[in-house]
Amino acid sequence: MNTHSLWRCSLSLITGLILAHSLAYAKSTHDNSKNNTTEAKSTEATALKQLPEKVVALLQKYKIPASELSILIQEVSASKPLVEYEIDTPRNPASTMKLLTTWTALKVLGPSWRWKTEVWTRGTITNGVLYGDLVLKGYGDPYLIYENFWQLMFDLRAKGLKDIQGNLIIDNSYFDVPEQASQQFDKTPERVYNALPSALMFNFQATRFLLSPNTLTNKVDITTFPEAAVLKIDNQLSLHEGRCSEDNYNPVFVRQSTGTMLIRGGYATECGQQFIMRLMTTPTNHVAQAFRQFWQQLGGTLSGGDQSGTLQASDQLFYTYYSPPLIDQIRAINKWSNNVMTRQLLLTLGAKGIGVPGTTVNGSEVVKVYLNSVGINTQGLVIENGAGLSRDERVTARQMGQMLNLIWHDAYMPEFISSLPLLGEDGTLLKRFRHQALRGQAHLKTGTLNDVTALSGFLLTQSGKQLIIVIQHHGRHVSAGRAVQDALLEWAFNQ
Repeated sequence: MNTHSLWRCSLSLITGLILAHSLAYAKSTHDNSKNNTTEAKSTEATALKQLPEKVVALLQKYKIPASELSILIQEVSASKPLVEYEIDTPRNPASTMKLLTTWTALKVLGPSWRWKTEVWTRGTITNGVLYGDLVLKGYGDPYLIYENFWQLMFDLRAKGLKDIQGNLIIDNSYFDVPEQASQQFDKTPERVYNALPSALMFNFQATRFLLSPNTLTNKVDITTFPEAAVLKIDNQLSLHEGRCSEDNYNPVFVRQSTGTMLIRGGYATECGQQFIMRLMTTPTNHVAQAFRQFWQQLGGTLSGGDQSGTLQASDQLFYTYYSPPLIDQIRAINKWSNNVMTRQLLLTLGAKGIGVPGTTVNGSEVVKVYLNSVGINTQGLVIENGAGLSRDERVTARQMGQMLNLIWHDAYMPEFISSLPLLGEDGTLLKRFRHQALRGQAHLKTGTLNDVTALSGFLLTQSGKQLIIVIQHHGRHVSAGRAVQDALLEWAFNQ
């Protein structure tokens, strides 16, 4: 046999061996795939047996894999849960993450903790006139809203300050927040829930737009609070007759590449005056504009400009404003799921627990250290901003349940539970079970993101039992998540 023939024979043999191996591998892979599928179905069937029948029916109806769920329902102090499924799987908690941040803050800082906002002078004051600069230094107050900021301004006037012959300097150095052009969480940077924190935060960083129908000009007048001197508005709202329905009230805010804010859409005369809140300017510009507006309304003058800066050794403390206590602010956070307030809280924990400036990394560490100190294993816990507005945050149902059990047996329990939305009564649970026996029987924190829905808190059953409720649903089938949650709540209520 010549060399060419031998090479052809060898090639045929090798090809045959490769083909035979490939067929064997394919068969093996197919068999393994069948075994894995069979095993997955068996695991799914076992899981379904642990859940209430109505819940199982909903999962089957909406084709929701039980593997997308983590559920813990347990009577407080009981050694064995009523329902326990996938409780050690770290899942995205959405806004139920706020429970970890707010509870840690309550324990670490205390319910009567107050934030301060300081006013310093850089110059001399003669007959109510400051010949120099005024410095506002923030320490992270999450609730420096209109009423509170106006009180700060009024107190400055009451102390005799009338005119400022210098600049307004904003000191935000107490927090270290990475500079970002906008919050890119969901590509809607103007939405209030995307506000970035800052040490001196006025009214959640939001500008209020007052929309007023003007039948004389057949237009919609727009007024901003505070006055947005650095913001240009292109008002293209169209006014028309009709009821104030969803079709007739649809203002859309679009930030142009030039920085102009385009406002377009339909607006019905019957809508009357409406307020809409949006993020428009930087934190420094926002609080500076508010200061100017309030100061002028109170009869004061400010001749200089606005700028960022820090305190100097020669500056003199003129006035200190103290915020409402922490426990009141926690109610605002949890009832209405305020993201930026929670982020302020986490940064404060970082500053007080580890050091200034406060950072989210340090704040997260304080939360983990506290949870570990009370016996909760934080393995798998991921805290990005403490508010749940994140794709990366993770917590298990067991960790959440253990914390809720600790809360129930803590002296601060009444204060904290009262901060949670009351089912069918207020907050983010206002419209759920409003006309059913469950109304008012549960304090629960909600959490919602794309592909995430969650519910955690406490429920009082018909028989008088107090139950811990943790429901986490993470996957492509969360559109039916509320139905599953409601079925679980109804089942728990009847225990």
